[in-house]
Amino acid sequence: MILIGDYIPGKSKVKLTIELQNILCNLEGPVLPRLNSFSIRPKAGPNLFSEVLPKSNNHFVFALANNHIMDYGHAGLIATQGTLNQNGYKYCGAGKDLTDARKPIIVEDSGVKIGIISCCEAQFGVANNSQPGVAEFGPWIYQTICNLCETVDTIIVTCHAAVEDSPWPSPYIRELYHSFIDAGATVVHGHHSHVPQGYEEYGDGLIFYGMGNFAIDPEKWCEYPNGMWSLAAEIDFSSKPLNWRLLTLEIRHIPGLETIMIEESTKEEEAIHKEYLNLCNIPLSSPKLFEALWHEVALRTYYHYGAEYMRFSDSQQVSRRAQARLGLSMFKRAILNSSKTSRLHSQNDFLLWYHMFACESHRQMLATALGVLAGEINDLRTEETRRLADEMMPWSLNEILK
Repeated sequence: MILIGDYIPGKSKVKLTIELQNILCNLEGPVLPRLNSFSIRPKAGPNLFSEVLPKSNNHFVFALANNHIMDYGHAGLIATQGTLNQNGYKYCGAGKDLTDARKPIIVEDSGVKIGIISCCEAQFGVANNSQPGVAEFGPWIYQTICNLCETVDTIIVTCHAAVEDSPWPSPYIRELYHSFIDAGATVVHGHHSHVPQGYEEYGDGLIFYGMGNFAIDPEKWCEYPNGMWSLAAEIDFSSKPLNWRLLTLEIRHIPGLETIMIEESTKEEEAIHKEYLNLCNIPLSSPKLFEALWHEVALRTYYHYGAEYMRFSDSQQVSRRAQARLGLSMFKRAILNSSKTSRLHSQNDFLLWYHMFACESHRQMLATALGVLAGEINDLRTEETRRLADEMMPWSLNEILK
């Protein structure tokens, strides 16, 4: 089986120039060929969709548990499930209610039965007992792993969780993924960071913290080089221990055409990516460095958009990157609402604050940054972590504080 990253090319068509078999992919948003037939769901951040599925003779399995699959409501989810069913694709992670969303699926690869569980952090579109949506991660995963162990040969937990643009996972997410392996999973397939993160062999399992963008709109990511390539992990589940290899894939834009091409990296590109991945992986074997880099990530993210979103910042200007995260329509509504009395809060305020508190990565970022600033948490940042963060992250602390 091949594990890849986020699929959300928007209106672009996708052309695969590589042969990939039995692919597990995160479907980041609904598939809506007739967009005008669907209503946008109110939320903080952009509403994403794709018009077409990847055309391939190879078998795709889609993870639906993420913060965008419900961007066009239950109708968008139903339409997406219908399209997936018509194309013979399997999927899991979203459904008509909580029970339906949490159902795993079982696929077979070279005679090996693989159980797949799809889950995500709480953001917008989480299912409950009376509401359709996606499966938020939680204690239920351990029982599901236990149940699957009786009927399958191996288990993949595919999870949408991360601080976006960070090359390193948070300590919380890393510990969570370790616990999935401890409970009996073989592989954790992480995504949501939108840049590749590190990977490690842990116990008898394998963890990929962030696969990166497999297929996205190049115009929205061309300024961020690490958003224009991704990881692909080819895993032979019939071998014990696992036999696997890592590929790096490039997103190529074909000028003049609404088509993007996905192809394997050149040797020169692969060498650059290996240097990047090495810097992602080194902290995973150094607990002190790993924790210190999390402080860097938390504080930079806080200053870049967290403080502004929470109204903790005195600045009246919102960074361009923060505007992009917020979504243009919501940003315009926020500007209009700013002229109203400060004693009243709009729906947009509540949506944004929910976005920051419900999502575990956002909450951890806020708690860590505020703890360091307050002196409750010892500041572990050093010149080394500053240099690494400046090199690896899309914004530097000096640029943020200008």
